[in-house]
Amino acid sequence: MKRVVIVGGGITGLAAAHALEKGRERCEVQLVEAGPQLGGNLRTLRHNGFIIDAGPDSWIAAKPHATRLAREVGLGDELIGTRPDTRRVYIVWQRKLYPMPEGLILGVPTAVKPLIDSELLGWDAKMRAGLDLVVPPRRWREDDDESIGSFVARRLGHDVAERIAGPLLGGIFAGDPGSLSVRACVPQLVDAERDHGSLVRAMRALKEKRRAKAAAGESEASAFLSLKRGVGDLVVNVAHKLRDAEVSTSRAARKIDRLPEGDPRGRWIVETSGGPLHADDVVLAVPANVVAPLVGDLDPELSSMCAEVTYASAATVFLAFRKFDVRHPLDAVGFLVPRAENRPILACTFVSSKWDHRAPAGQVLLRVFFGGAGNEHMVARDDADLVRLARSQVLDLLDIDRPPSFAKVFRFKRSSPQPHVGHIPRMRRLLARAATHPGLHVGGNGYLGTGIPDAVRQGEEIAARITPLDT
Repeated sequence: MKRVVIVGGGITGLAAAHALEKGRERCEVQLVEAGPQLGGNLRTLRHNGFIIDAGPDSWIAAKPHATRLAREVGLGDELIGTRPDTRRVYIVWQRKLYPMPEGLILGVPTAVKPLIDSELLGWDAKMRAGLDLVVPPRRWREDDDESIGSFVARRLGHDVAERIAGPLLGGIFAGDPGSLSVRACVPQLVDAERDHGSLVRAMRALKEKRRAKAAAGESEASAFLSLKRGVGDLVVNVAHKLRDAEVSTSRAARKIDRLPEGDPRGRWIVETSGGPLHADDVVLAVPANVVAPLVGDLDPELSSMCAEVTYASAATVFLAFRKFDVRHPLDAVGFLVPRAENRPILACTFVSSKWDHRAPAGQVLLRVFFGGAGNEHMVARDDADLVRLARSQVLDLLDIDRPPSFAKVFRFKRSSPQPHVGHIPRMRRLLARAATHPGLHVGGNGYLGTGIPDAVRQGEEIAARITPLDT
């Protein structure tokens, strides 16, 4: 029987443990998590009838891995999409909220009239966006890359990049679109340029496919999925479905080293705060900056490669109000803040408008984002200061002058991966280096792929390398 130690109790580690229990070869699995609870950034709190997702609140529906896992652990009936009546986004520009033009896909216009009618862009910017139809496509080689900001500006112009695509696409990573890799973060745009020669033509083709499905009786599904009781339910249910794995929280891994060849205890020793663990395979389902000190003695070069991977810190502030006290209709999923606005916040989600089941009747819930690349100093402020800043921003932009019924602050230090230009070849080299150590596996959010589905996928792929999985 193989002995497997999984370091990290986030969704990647849990997905790996879950998949190993479906393997053809039975494994003895021990999972250790340094924190007091499982789930990593996936944290759901229930308070006075509110459901609060402190970190990610959903996953991309088009990537099937998280949805399939949710169904496997009995959450199929709990899956929900965003509310269809509020699937719009506001952009903050010069102290006003402007609706993002309708028909945009990944920040790319698919129709002329909504773009012309929009007050967010001037005529010169609208005309420049139209030149996407004639701008020659770039010829991409395997390891070529470009920042999101540069890519969108090249195709659609600087104003669209700054006011729409930058905050929309860069905001997902709490990062600077001027340094984030388009190939790592939004590969769909690279594919669109390569296959259609124009982003506008590509997104129009995608829109027509969606219309055809609607005409065939298939309703337009939500692009994002969550769970009625919050994404934390995925963590709870996967953990509860583990039959044989031994799971320990508040047990930090300190060091990983190789055992002498032929040692009956296995190939690896993992030093932890609760004593040593021995294994044939070790899964490091933690961020690269956590891997770096663990493998420092084992492989200084791998440690150095991991230490170079960048992560940003962020904080979320939740504010609850009586609906009667909010003048704004909150008729969207929220608003985004371009970096050029120089505000202390990145965005605000209208949680109770985006999702059902998140707030009691007659109440609204907002989530304000702080920090991210270039603004990480905000995360160091105390709770009272962050709440004060959040209230000042919703007063200025939403005209909410009443005190909230409650406020909650959550911090995520060095937890948002920053896939900078050149990220994919760097990660391939890092993972290839890790693969030179038989039985050592590295993966999770921010390596190759970001978000819950990619984290689940990597955990399952690691499990399949350890033991073939039953289909």
